Amino acid sequence: MMKFHDLLDNAKCYGQIRQYRWPDGVCCPHCLSQDVTRQGKDDTQPEKQRYRCKQTVLED
Repeated sequence: MMKFHDLLDNAKCYGQIRQYRWPDGVCCPHCLSQDVTRQGKDDTQPEKQRYRCKQTVLED
């Protein structure tokens, strides 16, 4: 269950969203691979983590 106080600051809010979106760990929305790496933070929202699928990189 989501608690209101977990949504009051951006870092906690992004953490809750990440937990609900990927309860079993972060995965690629295109191929569903869990072979992903962190790719820094968003320029305009520093609490927002970026990810990149390693499988997609291999196919390019």
